[in-house]
Amino acid sequence: ADTAPVAALEKVVKTVITGKQFTFNPLKHIAIYNGDVVVIDPQMDLLCDKLTIYFVDKKKAPKKSATPPESGVGVKKKAAVAPMVGLGGNVDRIIAEGDVVIINKKDKTRAEGGYAVYTAKTEVLVLTINPKLFTKQGVLLGKEIEYNRRTGELSAKNAIVENVNKPKPPTKKPPGK
Repeated sequence: ADTAPVAALEKVVKTVITGKQFTFNPLKHIAIYNGDVVVIDPQMDLLCDKLTIYFVDKKKAPKKSATPPESGVGVKKKAAVAPMVGLGGNVDRIIAEGDVVIINKKDKTRAEGGYAVYTAKTEVLVLTINPKLFTKQGVLLGKEIEYNRRTGELSAKNAIVENVNKPKPPTKKPPGK
């Protein structure tokens, strides 16, 4: 039996968050990093001035249903997406503020903006305040850039795409030719 895939799944993946100042309040279910915040994660790196992590209040969280899981032929399990910033399933939302830079390690894209909100329940990341997404194809600008981690869908409001290899405007033919 091949145990390599199982061993790979069990591998512990670390996320390291650093900042000049750290505050944790277990009563308010909040952690705040201030000053030159750097998040090193297996999927992405994040840099910002302030990072606020809101944790789920387990007393207020809805209880999971006791219904047995579906079974049978043809039933597919939904592929789970790893938690954002590797903080586990107890994160409610994460807010990054001030000179936000997000670097996707998989495709080397880079997003910049002034404010980013990640909501764990929907797995949607919204970047605002002059957001820009830099890709190999060009730069996406907009009022708001939204990325859905579940579907992989990327959308932008008031979008402008600047192509790296801008096409040349058509040349005017001289009259009579």
